[in-house]
Amino acid sequence: MSVATERHYKWAWGLAAIFCLLFALWSALWLWADLAAFRARSWVEAWQHQTAIALREGRTYVPAEESWLEARSAAQTAVKLSPVSADYLVVLARVEEMRYPLALIGDDDARPGRERAVQLYRDAIKRRPTWPYTYADLAYALMRLDRVDAELEAALVDGARLGPWEPEVMQAIIDVGFEAWYRLSPEARRVVADTLIRSQSPERAGGRNKKHADEMWERVRVHRKQALACGLLPMTNERNRHICHPDNW
Repeated sequence: MSVATERHYKWAWGLAAIFCLLFALWSALWLWADLAAFRARSWVEAWQHQTAIALREGRTYVPAEESWLEARSAAQTAVKLSPVSADYLVVLARVEEMRYPLALIGDDDARPGRERAVQLYRDAIKRRPTWPYTYADLAYALMRLDRVDAELEAALVDGARLGPWEPEVMQAIIDVGFEAWYRLSPEARRVVADTLIRSQSPERAGGRNKKHADEMWERVRVHRKQALACGLLPMTNERNRHICHPDNW
């Protein structure tokens, strides 16, 4: 083997070793980030469960500060290790929103965390602009800030455009849309109305999808907008006639 050939092989093996080392480092960082995000996500799911119980029992609920700080630190670690990940930004945003999960719309104590969540959702949308769920998250976050503006309406429109049959997206559009109905533009109201009609259509309310349709109608009931909603729904199917009968409100 010539000296030139031997040098060529040494360079090739050296480059391969460097590539393997970089790949191993990248894998380790990705695993670290994913574990940190998993921890934060687990905290959020636990708090959501506790919040649901508190709502049913008619009491307030606030996560322990120590636990919340631990979850936020884990989510921030995930974002730092993988700043291009839209998923990790959403996890951090949800941790921020869970500081005061039952705070009223526009609450001053909850405002700083909600403001940070809005910016994180915006950043996540920039990284993954075709994901409808983040538009739904953004619409909720803006509504909690009592910020019914062009950005909220755009989030509703984009969510409906990108995920017209996604249950979570549809529920967010109905929930936010009927909460803010009288402050929305005619165009945004049309998006909310179309989503409501789809949610109660035979395609959505039949068979195993009936649960989703019932959950979406429940959001109308929560906002006490049954009369308004029934004025939007076609009375051509039995389900709509049933839910719109005043005796069933």
